[in-house]
Amino acid sequence: MANIYTLLEKHRLERFYKKFLDLGVKDERDFLDGISDEDLNNIGLSQVEKNRFKTMLDVIKRLGKGDGPLMHAMDVKKSLAGCNLFYSFPKCPEPRELRDLDAAQNTVEDLLLRISYQEEIGNSMGVCLFTAEGMPLTDDPFFNTWSLNDRHIEKWNHLYAIFTPKENLPTRQPTTQAAWDNTGMDTVRCHIMLKGNYEIKVDLESHSVVDLKKGLAHASGIPSNVLHSWDLPVNLNPLKDNGINEDSLVHFFLSSFGQESESCPSFDVFFMADIKPSVQQTPKGMSVFFSTLYSTRMEKQGEGFKNVVAYIRKLTGCHPLAQILHQVMCRNEVGTNVQKIALVEGLYILFRELLPNRSSNSLSDVIIEDCEVFEYSPECWGYLLSQSEVLSHLRAR
Repeated sequence: MANIYTLLEKHRLERFYKKFLDLGVKDERDFLDGISDEDLNNIGLSQVEKNRFKTMLDVIKRLGKGDGPLMHAMDVKKSLAGCNLFYSFPKCPEPRELRDLDAAQNTVEDLLLRISYQEEIGNSMGVCLFTAEGMPLTDDPFFNTWSLNDRHIEKWNHLYAIFTPKENLPTRQPTTQAAWDNTGMDTVRCHIMLKGNYEIKVDLESHSVVDLKKGLAHASGIPSNVLHSWDLPVNLNPLKDNGINEDSLVHFFLSSFGQESESCPSFDVFFMADIKPSVQQTPKGMSVFFSTLYSTRMEKQGEGFKNVVAYIRKLTGCHPLAQILHQVMCRNEVGTNVQKIALVEGLYILFRELLPNRSSNSLSDVIIEDCEVFEYSPECWGYLLSQSEVLSHLRAR
């Protein structure tokens, strides 16, 4: 059974492991003669995953079946390309390890799945990943499909994970490549951010920007819905009317969102109470949390807030929380949606530790229930500000 999981993991199909076992798969040979197209549809494989399954069948046929040549060949290749990573998360002081990853084959999505499985967080929860310094890695679901090599995630890197309800996370939209009739006689050069240049055959008199995107998607293998032009309106006017000729270089960026600004909201949107915390809060608490955060920023923003950020980093060890607070409070820079999640989840854990609860040894008669924590945001911020100021004065002596 372990061989089956390893084989599926190699082809990024491990999430179907139990479903294949339920269909009666006992060894690799069962994939060749025991699984039909109808079975693949019934267990929910997407077209991309069906392509991976077909590739897996080709590997089984080419390298052999059973515990002999196939698994030996896979083990040799994995030993050459093995990549181990470490990750931490709130309330987890010791780093956890992810072993035997293939940096050329495994994607960020695979990391998210492995961490979810390893930490047993359940189907309702998702994972946000950050670098060790606290910078977000999973803002855009399209880039989650890239390999570890493509995302410059290297062997022995230390990552930081934050768990949150899945409804807070953007989902990757299903994509289909539109047919492209490459009959044009004109050549337009296109540059895709992080990917390079492509020459696309078009008819400048009749083809539009939409057609150019279809051609570029066909040439690059990148879905057209994540290709966005820096300088061209998306319309049906001929390319020539949009100022495009054979001397043009059309720039495209990659994003699952319509515009770059959608992944980095305005401050007005950033301070809206639209994130659902892992521990549900009262409507009053959510309103108080964001209004207190906003007023604290308006009163205290600037270089002086660095002492508060340093104090919070020391208390929590949560680098994503410290990073977004530094951006918003010290540099007056808005964060991304994933950073907003880190802010909400990180501050909940911190505030919960500061406030009395049923298991604490506090002498206070007041018991703050878990769902009421954010209602006491002003008191928590007051404590953090005063304590960081005291520590700052002590260090200055």
